[in-house]
Amino acid sequence: MKKFTLQISILTIIFNLPIFAQDLNIASGGSMYVSPTAFVHASSNVDINSNGDLIMDSVSNDYSDFFVVGTSTGTAEYRHFTASDATRDFVSPPVSGQTFASFAADNPGRIEAGTITSGNLMYGPLDNASGAYVEYAAADTAILSVGNGYRAGSVGGQTLAYSGAVTTADVPLTITYGPAAYRESNLVGNPYTTHLIAGPIVTALGNSSAIDATYAAIYGWNGTATLDITTWKVINSLSSTELITPGQGFILIASAAGGTFTLPESARRVSTSAVDDFITGRQPNTHSYFKLKLTKGSNIHETSLYFIDANGSRDLDVTYDAGSLGSDIGTHLVENSQGVNLAIQALSTADLTATDYVIPVEVSVAAGQEATISVDDLNVPSGTEFYLDDAELNIQTLITSNDYTFTPSSTLSGSGRFYLRTTSGTFSSPSTALNSVEILYLKSVKKLLIQGQLRNDSELKLIDIRGRVIETYQLDGSQTKHEIDVSSISSAVYIVNLDNKSQSKTTKLVIN
Repeated sequence: MKKFTLQISILTIIFNLPIFAQDLNIASGGSMYVSPTAFVHASSNVDINSNGDLIMDSVSNDYSDFFVVGTSTGTAEYRHFTASDATRDFVSPPVSGQTFASFAADNPGRIEAGTITSGNLMYGPLDNASGAYVEYAAADTAILSVGNGYRAGSVGGQTLAYSGAVTTADVPLTITYGPAAYRESNLVGNPYTTHLIAGPIVTALGNSSAIDATYAAIYGWNGTATLDITTWKVINSLSSTELITPGQGFILIASAAGGTFTLPESARRVSTSAVDDFITGRQPNTHSYFKLKLTKGSNIHETSLYFIDANGSRDLDVTYDAGSLGSDIGTHLVENSQGVNLAIQALSTADLTATDYVIPVEVSVAAGQEATISVDDLNVPSGTEFYLDDAELNIQTLITSNDYTFTPSSTLSGSGRFYLRTTSGTFSSPSTALNSVEILYLKSVKKLLIQGQLRNDSELKLIDIRGRVIETYQLDGSQTKHEIDVSSISSAVYIVNLDNKSQSKTTKLVIN
């Protein structure tokens, strides 16, 4: 496609179709408008002169792109559609350098009144040092920097205009691990005037020491807190072609060390078709998978299981497995679990029919509250069957065909009661009884946690990689949870053998 130098002067130029140019110069008095359905691709440099206007626009489900290969000088405007106060939104400035006071003055009556601080506006960052959102006063001079994320709500849902410089280089983000609630959550966002494709970002997350490996994913808020199964849209390597709109904010999860994570400019893309923000909660699925759903009255929660040929295993698959941000149902890793509730777990395609494992299911339900576990969005080969075991009541349900409704007599949280497996039969069966027992290492307190019904008194041996028995522990078969202090055990990979004379289970465990 032939590219040319584009000079914008005096007249207002409105683009509703894609434009490819080499250099772009907007002269003083010139005005260039890029509609939500269009994009501009400048293969060299952009110069926006003083008193020249470059305006990019969006609507609720379509966002314009302005892609600059070289450098961009001058001030541009991006009109970013922002959800209403009823939905609220995570946003990030598509252009940089504007103070909030200037931003508020440019959008009079469009930003909703705050609900946290009286007299302030519904716009501000997440402070993981205090565990709360901040709401800015209209006169606040904080800089709206690209890469930073903010919680926002507009009056009725409309565009908010940002003014500043167009970013074309990599953007370093400071990722922190705070002392309060949400201490690991960092609200950041797309710093560019283009869409971002998720793949390069997710790969970078998986390689970054600043990011918790179990949460090496992009977490998008869909706008509903309790009534929708997609409260958090999780984007990882299973959805690497997902596009993130300009001005979209999202959550990244810090490791305990934190550090710097760099958003790569190589992830920039222009979109040739309409792309909505995270409010719709889309996620394309091309693999064998199903979703396990928990329904409590009008509240719905879910977790996803994928079965893939590559990168799916029973251990942690970084950028494929993804921890949950507060769902009341999730699964734990089959092997080497650290007790993290997963929103997505990737297993191998062989595990669609394998009979030598079970998947621990974590569920949170209040005492006396009726709840239902069911399968949703089933996409597996014909004849595939998964059973849900209630270990407390010793009830098994073919969950891929039937729902399971229960009412706990005491508040239920964590794993230990429910398990998924591919074969029928009760937990009293010798071949499956110990498969349902979860053995995991809790790094934060340096303890082994053994949970599930043992049925009989058992012996647990901790064995090093040379085959030497380091420690032996006796477990009471009448208890469903045991905690063992291993703070004196050297950091290493160990084999854990659980045995009760008639049954045995062996698994690998990393203690560090």
